[in-house]
Amino acid sequence: MKKILVAVSALVLGTTAMAQTDQGTWMFGAGSNLGFTSGKVDNDQEDATSNLDLDVRAGYFVIDNLAIGLDVSYGSESTGGVSSTMMGVGPYLRYYLMESKLFGEAGYQFQSASFDGDNLGSGSALGIGAGYAAWLNDNVTIEPMVKYNMTSFKPEGADESAKGGNFGVMINFGIYLGN
Repeated sequence: MKKILVAVSALVLGTTAMAQTDQGTWMFGAGSNLGFTSGKVDNDQEDATSNLDLDVRAGYFVIDNLAIGLDVSYGSESTGGVSSTMMGVGPYLRYYLMESKLFGEAGYQFQSASFDGDNLGSGSALGIGAGYAAWLNDNVTIEPMVKYNMTSFKPEGADESAKGGNFGVMINFGIYLGN
């Protein structure tokens, strides 16, 4: 009986928390694409490789369930004394489907990269994804998301861009304030 009461209470609290996607609410978030790793490429290599990817964002619900915002990302990788960084900034849209905890998201980023302080070039990424907002209380979420990015990067001094894509799993944390 206790388990049923706890499950029903969680469902009711989760449903009432969705009011935070109403027009006029602000959304702030941070997360990672689970890209923090450290290890050696092979057994003969003496230097370990480490990378870290972070993402921060802010959005505003212009209508119920639709947020428009700005996304800023940072990535860093180092092996021994050599390091590279990637910075990106751009707009995104997020829509919560029919008052549920499921959402779809699309975003675009302008990016630049450097290697040991020297400019490597610039590019862009167009991403689409889907996720689930697990509401911890009326204002805080944990948001697992799957995302696909299409990228285009033009190295400094090159005539053509390199194009590609990647698929990733992200874990974000959200804070919803307003109304």
